[in-house]
Amino acid sequence: MFSFLDMVNHSLSYFNINTKLKNRVYTIIALLGDFYLIYVTTRLLINHVWLRGLLYCLAVIAVSYFVYLNAIYYFLGYTSRLDFLSPYLGKIVGVEAEPDKNQQRRNKVINTASNGIYHNEETIPAEIACDPLEQRNLNHVVNELLDQGLLVADFNGMSNDDVLDQYAETGKPVDALNAGQQPPYFELVHDRGRRAMEVCIGVNQMDRRAVGHITKVGLTDIHTAHDLYQLYLANVTITGGPNKIPGRQGSTIMMDGDYHLVVQVAYRHRRR
Repeated sequence: MFSFLDMVNHSLSYFNINTKLKNRVYTIIALLGDFYLIYVTTRLLINHVWLRGLLYCLAVIAVSYFVYLNAIYYFLGYTSRLDFLSPYLGKIVGVEAEPDKNQQRRNKVINTASNGIYHNEETIPAEIACDPLEQRNLNHVVNELLDQGLLVADFNGMSNDDVLDQYAETGKPVDALNAGQQPPYFELVHDRGRRAMEVCIGVNQMDRRAVGHITKVGLTDIHTAHDLYQLYLANVTITGGPNKIPGRQGSTIMMDGDYHLVVQVAYRHRRR
């Protein structure tokens, strides 16, 4: 039984599956395992193997309890009044220890990435879209930057209680990626073949990847804006990615998510 669960766990790890969906799959598998335990317990009691039968019976009760809690939470989105063990179990197996302050200072990233200095009146927000390939590129580059310590994802140093407070205030998931971070390198590239203005980011120019294309500059579509203005990429900020939402009894749940970009474009009238 445990070998089967281990095989399923390894199989699911190959896919980027939403955490809630993955937990639903585990709940269904646990339910099937519970039925198997009930069958074994019944056979033991029928054959008068009282001690082992009693132990299996206790195991059935415990597994059934947790299957019930998970089914209520992951399928219906509620917590049960009978859920009185989660806070204690969370302290044993699920609570993150407070990070060492000195280690935090050593790991703190001072991001000095910049494509120059622009005055506010020279920049304007731009809308950016990602096709599936660009989204994969964006997720890959951001994960690479995180692995190299060039970006930080520690919920801005917030504790679980802080995360819960922010969620209660905004009603939105709290991103793991610290706010206001830029990639070390970013560039706006005119792809004439696609007739698109590609946003490229990376560790450096050599390793850059196209991670999205601009669709609007302010309220103007990109093709009109490109005809009227010379466009420059002034600022790129990374948002989104894995995040936390409230869980049971004051705990939090980590959810998967794609990364996104917030882009500012500088512009200047073309000289005719």
